[in-house]
Amino acid sequence: MQQQLSEAFTIMLTGMITVFVFLTLLLLAMGLLRRFAATDETAPAQAPPTKTQATDAQRVAAITAAVHAYRRDHQ
Repeated sequence: MQQQLSEAFTIMLTGMITVFVFLTLLLLAMGLLRRFAATDETAPAQAPPTKTQATDAQRVAAITAAVHAYRRDHQ
């Protein structure tokens, strides 16, 4: 019984250390990627494209039609 508990504890500790090391390496990699992929903050931000009410209404109509067709075909 004592040997099984010792083995279970060893397996648990090995798994916890493995996860900790992996997550630490993942955080370090994300930090490096953030540094290398950083955008220039002084660059002017692009203005979002303007949308007209007609374009929005057409998009809503297309989505509504697609949802209706999906529901009709998948009942």
